[in-house]
Amino acid sequence: MTTFVLLGLMTLVILVLAALVIYLADRFNILEREAHDLMRKLQDAQARPTGPYAGLSGKALWDAVTGLATGSLDELTLDGVRKRYRLLLADHINWVFNEGVGDAAKAYDAVPTNVRTLRTPKAQVESWLPPEAVAEIYRCGQGYAVGDPDTLPGLAQRLDQVCNQLHVQCSLEPGQPASQLLMPPQPTAQGAGGATPNADALQITAGAVNSPVAAAKSVSSPGE
Repeated sequence: MTTFVLLGLMTLVILVLAALVIYLADRFNILEREAHDLMRKLQDAQARPTGPYAGLSGKALWDAVTGLATGSLDELTLDGVRKRYRLLLADHINWVFNEGVGDAAKAYDAVPTNVRTLRTPKAQVESWLPPEAVAEIYRCGQGYAVGDPDTLPGLAQRLDQVCNQLHVQCSLEPGQPASQLLMPPQPTAQGAGGATPNADALQITAGAVNSPVAAAKSVSSPGE
Protein backbone atom coordinates (compact mmCIF):
# COMPACT_ATOMS: atom_id res chain seq x y z
CA MET A 1 0.00 0.00 0.00
CA THR A 2 2.78 2.43 0.92
CA THR A 3 4.56 1.62 -2.33
CA PHE A 4 1.51 2.59 -4.41
CA VAL A 5 1.17 5.83 -2.47
CA LEU A 6 4.82 6.69 -3.07
CA LEU A 7 4.51 5.85 -6.75
CA GLY A 8 1.42 8.02 -7.00
CA LEU A 9 3.18 10.93 -5.29
CA MET A 10 6.24 10.54 -7.54
CA THR A 11 4.03 10.45 -10.62
CA LEU A 12 2.22 13.57 -9.46
CA VAL A 13 5.51 15.37 -8.78
CA ILE A 14 6.82 14.39 -12.21
CA LEU A 15 3.66 15.66 -13.87
CA VAL A 16 3.85 18.92 -11.95
CA LEU A 17 7.52 19.37 -12.88
CA ALA A 18 6.79 18.55 -16.52
CA ALA A 19 3.97 21.10 -16.59
CA LEU A 20 6.24 23.67 -14.93
CA VAL A 21 9.01 23.04 -17.48
CA ILE A 22 6.54 23.40 -20.37
CA TYR A 23 5.16 26.62 -18.87
CA LEU A 24 8.63 28.10 -18.34
CA ALA A 25 9.72 27.13 -21.86
CA ASP A 26 6.62 28.79 -23.30
CA ARG A 27 7.21 31.95 -21.27
CA PHE A 28 10.85 32.00 -22.38
CA ASN A 29 9.77 31.78 -26.03
CA ILE A 30 7.30 34.63 -25.55
CA LEU A 31 9.93 36.81 -23.88
CA GLU A 32 12.41 35.99 -26.64
CA ARG A 33 9.92 37.01 -29.34
CA GLU A 34 9.09 40.24 -27.51
CA ALA A 35 12.80 41.02 -27.18
CA HIS A 36 13.32 40.43 -30.91
CA ASP A 37 10.34 42.64 -31.76
CA LEU A 38 11.67 45.39 -29.52
CA MET A 39 15.13 45.18 -31.09
CA ARG A 40 13.63 45.31 -34.59
CA LYS A 41 11.54 48.38 -33.70
CA LEU A 42 14.62 50.10 -32.28
CA GLN A 43 16.60 49.30 -35.42
CA ASP A 44 13.77 50.54 -37.64
CA ALA A 45 13.56 53.75 -35.62
CA GLN A 46 17.29 54.31 -36.02
CA ALA A 47 17.21 53.52 -39.73
CA ARG A 48 14.09 55.58 -40.46
CA PRO A 49 14.96 58.71 -42.50
CA THR A 50 14.57 61.99 -40.68
CA GLY A 51 14.15 65.61 -41.72
CA PRO A 52 11.31 67.56 -43.35
CA TYR A 53 11.38 65.26 -46.39
CA ALA A 54 12.06 61.97 -44.58
CA GLY A 55 15.71 62.08 -45.60
CA LEU A 56 14.85 62.14 -49.31
CA SER A 57 16.15 64.57 -51.92
CA GLY A 58 16.56 64.96 -55.65
CA LYS A 59 15.00 62.35 -57.94
CA ALA A 60 14.23 60.05 -54.99
CA LEU A 61 12.10 62.79 -53.40
CA TRP A 62 10.26 63.41 -56.67
CA ASP A 63 9.62 59.67 -57.12
CA ALA A 64 8.23 59.47 -53.59
CA VAL A 65 5.81 62.41 -53.82
CA THR A 66 4.62 61.29 -57.27
CA GLY A 67 4.10 57.73 -56.05
CA LEU A 68 6.64 56.19 -58.43
CA ALA A 69 8.81 54.77 -55.64
CA THR A 70 7.74 55.44 -52.04
CA GLY A 71 10.21 52.98 -50.56
CA SER A 72 9.58 52.19 -46.91
CA LEU A 73 7.59 55.38 -46.24
CA ASP A 74 4.18 54.77 -44.72
CA GLU A 75 1.18 56.71 -46.01
CA LEU A 76 1.10 59.11 -43.03
CA THR A 77 4.77 60.05 -43.44
CA LEU A 78 4.37 60.40 -47.20
CA ASP A 79 1.37 62.69 -46.75
CA GLY A 80 3.43 64.97 -44.49
CA VAL A 81 6.28 65.01 -47.01
CA ARG A 82 3.87 66.00 -49.80
CA LYS A 83 2.45 68.90 -47.78
CA ARG A 84 5.94 70.29 -47.15
CA TYR A 85 6.98 69.62 -50.73
CA ARG A 86 4.53 72.26 -52.00
CA LEU A 87 6.86 75.07 -50.88
CA LEU A 88 9.90 73.36 -52.38
CA LEU A 89 8.10 72.90 -55.69
CA ALA A 90 6.98 76.54 -55.74
CA ASP A 91 10.50 77.76 -55.03
CA HIS A 92 12.00 75.61 -57.79
CA ILE A 93 9.40 76.83 -60.30
CA ASN A 94 10.03 80.46 -59.31
CA TRP A 95 13.77 80.04 -59.69
CA VAL A 96 13.52 78.51 -63.17
CA PHE A 97 11.09 81.21 -64.34
CA ASN A 98 13.34 84.00 -63.06
CA GLU A 99 16.32 82.40 -64.79
CA GLY A 100 14.39 82.80 -68.03
CA VAL A 101 13.60 86.43 -67.23
CA GLY A 102 17.20 87.23 -66.32
CA ASP A 103 18.71 85.41 -69.30
CA ALA A 104 16.40 87.18 -71.75
CA ALA A 105 17.54 90.51 -70.35
CA LYS A 106 21.15 89.46 -71.07
CA ALA A 107 20.34 88.00 -74.50
CA TYR A 108 21.46 84.65 -73.11
CA ASP A 109 19.72 81.37 -73.90
CA ALA A 110 20.49 78.25 -71.85
CA VAL A 111 17.89 76.07 -70.17
CA PRO A 112 19.07 75.58 -66.56
CA THR A 113 19.68 72.22 -64.95
CA ASN A 114 16.61 70.40 -63.68
CA VAL A 115 18.36 69.80 -60.32
CA ARG A 116 18.55 72.64 -57.83
CA THR A 117 19.68 72.79 -54.20
CA LEU A 118 17.22 74.91 -52.25
CA ARG A 119 17.39 76.21 -48.70
CA THR A 120 14.37 75.46 -46.52
CA PRO A 121 13.77 76.82 -42.99
CA LYS A 122 15.26 73.59 -41.57
CA ALA A 123 17.75 72.31 -44.12
CA GLN A 124 19.14 72.38 -47.64
CA VAL A 125 17.32 70.03 -49.99
CA GLU A 126 18.10 69.01 -53.55
CA SER A 127 15.04 69.41 -55.77
CA TRP A 128 14.51 67.55 -59.06
CA LEU A 129 11.94 68.40 -61.73
CA PRO A 130 11.28 66.77 -65.11
CA PRO A 131 13.62 68.37 -67.69
CA GLU A 132 10.77 69.09 -70.13
CA ALA A 133 8.86 71.01 -67.43
CA VAL A 134 11.97 73.04 -66.55
CA ALA A 135 12.47 73.93 -70.23
CA GLU A 136 8.85 75.06 -70.63
CA ILE A 137 8.92 77.22 -67.47
CA TYR A 138 12.22 78.76 -68.57
CA ARG A 139 10.83 79.63 -72.02
CA CYS A 140 7.80 81.24 -70.39
CA GLY A 141 10.13 83.41 -68.33
CA GLN A 142 12.02 84.44 -71.45
CA GLY A 143 8.79 85.26 -73.27
CA TYR A 144 7.52 87.30 -70.34
CA ALA A 145 10.73 89.35 -70.32
CA VAL A 146 10.29 90.18 -74.01
CA GLY A 147 7.02 91.86 -73.06
CA ASP A 148 5.03 91.39 -76.25
CA PRO A 149 1.38 92.00 -75.17
CA ASP A 150 0.10 89.71 -77.92
CA THR A 151 2.01 86.69 -76.59
CA LEU A 152 1.44 87.20 -72.86
CA PRO A 153 -1.97 85.43 -72.67
CA GLY A 154 -0.57 82.38 -74.43
CA LEU A 155 2.52 82.37 -72.19
CA ALA A 156 0.34 82.59 -69.08
CA GLN A 157 -1.70 79.63 -70.28
CA ARG A 158 1.44 77.57 -70.99
CA LEU A 159 2.91 78.43 -67.60
CA ASP A 160 -0.27 77.54 -65.73
CA GLN A 161 -0.60 74.28 -67.64
CA VAL A 162 2.90 73.01 -66.88
CA CYS A 163 2.76 74.11 -63.23
CA ASN A 164 -0.67 72.53 -62.73
CA GLN A 165 0.62 69.32 -64.24
CA LEU A 166 3.54 69.24 -61.81
CA HIS A 167 1.16 69.68 -58.87
CA VAL A 168 -1.18 66.97 -60.12
CA GLN A 169 1.74 64.57 -60.52
CA CYS A 170 2.58 65.20 -56.86
CA SER A 171 -1.06 64.74 -55.76
CA LEU A 172 -1.22 68.41 -54.76
CA GLU A 173 -3.97 70.93 -55.43
CA PRO A 174 -2.59 73.50 -57.93
CA GLY A 175 -3.95 76.46 -55.95
CA GLN A 176 -3.45 80.00 -57.29
CA PRO A 177 -2.40 80.06 -60.98
CA ALA A 178 1.35 80.47 -61.36
CA SER A 179 0.88 83.18 -63.97
CA GLN A 180 -0.83 85.42 -61.42
CA LEU A 181 2.19 85.17 -59.16
CA LEU A 182 5.00 85.21 -61.70
CA MET A 183 3.61 87.40 -64.50
CA PRO A 184 2.35 90.69 -63.00
CA PRO A 185 1.80 93.73 -65.27
CA GLN A 186 5.17 94.75 -66.60
CA PRO A 187 6.76 98.07 -65.69
CA THR A 188 7.92 99.98 -68.75
CA ALA A 189 10.56 102.55 -69.48
CA GLN A 190 10.31 105.28 -72.17
CA GLY A 191 13.04 104.92 -74.71
CA ALA A 192 13.77 106.52 -78.02
CA GLY A 193 11.37 104.17 -79.73
CA GLY A 194 8.55 104.59 -77.23
CA ALA A 195 7.39 102.41 -74.36
CA THR A 196 9.48 99.23 -74.01
CA PRO A 197 9.77 96.73 -71.15
CA ASN A 198 12.36 97.60 -68.57
CA ALA A 199 14.28 94.29 -68.13
CA ASP A 200 15.94 95.29 -64.84
CA ALA A 201 12.59 96.27 -63.35
CA LEU A 202 11.12 92.99 -64.57
CA GLN A 203 13.69 91.02 -62.55
CA ILE A 204 13.04 93.11 -59.44
CA THR A 205 9.27 92.74 -59.80
CA ALA A 206 9.44 88.98 -60.32
CA GLY A 207 11.63 88.55 -57.26
CA ALA A 208 9.31 90.65 -55.12
CA VAL A 209 6.28 88.67 -56.23
CA ASN A 210 7.97 85.34 -55.56
CA SER A 211 9.14 86.04 -52.03
CA PRO A 212 5.87 85.33 -50.14
CA VAL A 213 5.15 82.24 -52.24
CA ALA A 214 8.24 80.16 -51.46
CA ALA A 215 9.35 80.03 -47.88
CA ALA A 216 12.77 78.80 -48.94
CA LYS A 217 15.67 80.73 -50.46
CA SER A 218 17.52 79.03 -53.28
CA VAL A 219 21.27 78.47 -53.11
CA SER A 220 23.86 77.32 -55.62
CA SER A 221 22.92 74.51 -58.02
CA PRO A 222 25.00 71.30 -58.03
CA GLY A 223 24.66 70.97 -61.79
CA GLU A 224 23.34 68.08 -63.83
